[in-house]
Amino acid sequence: MKDILAYYCQYNIWANNKMAKFFEIQEENLLCQTIENSFPSIRKTVLHILSAERSWLARMQEDQAKNGKMQDDFSLTKEVFSALVKTSTEFADFVQEQEGDFFNKELSYQTWDGSAWSMHPKIMIHHCMNHSTYHRGQLITLARQLGITEGVPSTDMLYYSRMD
Repeated sequence: MKDILAYYCQYNIWANNKMAKFFEIQEENLLCQTIENSFPSIRKTVLHILSAERSWLARMQEDQAKNGKMQDDFSLTKEVFSALVKTSTEFADFVQEQEGDFFNKELSYQTWDGSAWSMHPKIMIHHCMNHSTYHRGQLITLARQLGITEGVPSTDMLYYSRMD
């Protein structure tokens, strides 16, 4: 169990790094331009991914202070991507440090709206990695809608698995 969850986390770092490198060379005004989507810009979508990864990590660490939506206090979108990669790495390190029984114990937490829930960390991790993958797909669609088509990265897990 731990091996596959750690693998998902390493894949997540790889994919987020690819996205960060792709978007860091794009014009800032495009990254902040409003587009119809789940979140209205590339920047806001990345901030949402960052907030979610940070919150799920905080929930597993039982650190309520970090369990919330992040404010957009960043000067540039590339800084949001850097924070995302950093958080993804912290997430992966946390997963790697845990003993096997950790993944099956029930943890209580609160959602952003204050609702109380409980869940096994193995489900939290799987959900969080899947959530990030979903929104990375939206980032590519947003980029294409803005006319950013050259050098679009492929972040499918298949490509990551071929590197092993």
